[in-house]
Amino acid sequence: MTEPEIEATRPTSGDSKPPVGPDIDYYTERWAKGEYVDGGVSGVVELLPNGYIVKSPWNGWWEEEECREDMAREARVYQRLLEYFGAHERFVRIVSHDETDYSITMEYMVNGTLRAYVEVHNDHISQDQRHQWILAMAEGMEMLHAASVVHCDFSPRNMLLDGDLELKVTDFGCVSMDGSDSSAGGSVRFYPPRALSRERFDVDDDVFALGSSIYEVSTGKPPYADLQTVPTRNLYSLQQVSDLVGLDMSDIIRDCWLLRAQSAREIHQRILAVVRARS
Repeated sequence: MTEPEIEATRPTSGDSKPPVGPDIDYYTERWAKGEYVDGGVSGVVELLPNGYIVKSPWNGWWEEEECREDMAREARVYQRLLEYFGAHERFVRIVSHDETDYSITMEYMVNGTLRAYVEVHNDHISQDQRHQWILAMAEGMEMLHAASVVHCDFSPRNMLLDGDLELKVTDFGCVSMDGSDSSAGGSVRFYPPRALSRERFDVDDDVFALGSSIYEVSTGKPPYADLQTVPTRNLYSLQQVSDLVGLDMSDIIRDCWLLRAQSAREIHQRILAVVRARS
């Protein structure tokens, strides 16, 4: 049986299991603000009666303080992105940040995560739409790096789609800002083995994840989806990559995985050239 995908984990390790948050029923009874939508390493996401989404750190859990720190970090990232780029279509609009309970209220993305959408609709998604998403994720990463932010958990699971299927890069709780350590890290399918063995991620590690994200959008499934975690990590360590035959961005994906790309900006420009050549 294939292991489930391991997303951001704490501590940073390719083999570490994702921590289990509080029991959802117990959490809902004690602290719920709205309808439960999703939960992750740092907190819980709920839909409020007014139509907005609120993301709050887990309460009543032994890692509660770390969750609050992640949420505070995420709020700082959104503030920095607003200062650098203004209200940009590549990021979710923040409505408010409560410094008392560390929650962030934001606009609701009705089409959910890119991963979930592709899983359901993969057979009916046009090539043009895939290209637009790939362009958008590369643009989002370029902007993050320009703001001295390394995402550290970049994947289609942390990208949201609005009503027009416009892609937003999100979930900044475990980022590295200005070279700081990361509080967690992405899965072995999206980050190179070297990154998962240390606490500080760099831009090359994110670009590796960009290659994996392009692969998932192109094929409808993550790299090495049929393999367990350890064999996947071993193959990446040997620089053996998933089959790229027939993919129109195979060279770009390969350069990301082999750490030959110079920057997210370079990848963004190369993707743009491919898209223009096929339009």
